[in-house]
Amino acid sequence: MPRFSDSNIESDAIIGKGIDLEELFDRRIVIEKIKIEPTKFPGKNASSMRMQMQVVINAEFMDTPDADGDFFKKDANGKAIGTRRSVFTGSDNLMSEMKQVQSQWKTERVSQGLPAVDFVVFDTTIAKVGKMFHFT
Repeated sequence: MPRFSDSNIESDAIIGKGIDLEELFDRRIVIEKIKIEPTKFPGKNASSMRMQMQVVINAEFMDTPDADGDFFKKDANGKAIGTRRSVFTGSDNLMSEMKQVQSQWKTERVSQGLPAVDFVVFDTTIAKVGKMFHFT
């Protein structure tokens, strides 16, 4: 009898206990997955959209990248080692930066002969500058 785990089907569900965005400021994290959808609270931002991110907090980082170019340590399945958490934001700036960088990285992958992917996992720090949030 086949096992579901052998199917290589990945859920698009974002896992992890919720965490406030403010708790992530100035902490190096890994972002594994995102969803950008219409917000349930229209009028809170210009786009009426929200972004949910699956982040890995307390990930371990290396000084030099691995063969995939990643600086975070991985388990046997190639996933970042650490605790997965879920965070929502209505920051139009973070959503814009996320869309721009993902588009750029996807284009770079294809130009290097690598397969296209829906999302490029990356590590970052979220900084608050005045009332704006930025990936650094």
